[in-house]
Amino acid sequence: MTMSTANPTPAELLAQRNEIDRQISIANLEGLKAIQAALKSGKVATLATDLEALLPQLAPSGEMGSPHSQATNVITTVRNVSNFFDSEVARVQAIVDAQAAA
Repeated sequence: MTMSTANPTPAELLAQRNEIDRQISIANLEGLKAIQAALKSGKVATLATDLEALLPQLAPSGEMGSPHSQATNVITTVRNVSNFFDSEVARVQAIVDAQAAA
């Protein structure tokens, strides 16, 4: 990539940012994997399922069910965070694998 240092074009700057983002992603991979592993171990691994099984003990959300609603929020958050880290590890690992194959 040829770039004039005095007045880089928007496309050149975006290319630089994309390269920096790629490098940051690769540098984060071990930390991402560590968090992913933590979310799959111990009590965290079953928290959403365990709480979901307890929901019938609470009044439904529409019937003074603020505790039900909060428990549902925790379940959703735990699952979304776990899914995010699974996706992010897969995305960054694909970058690393593509770089190794090049």
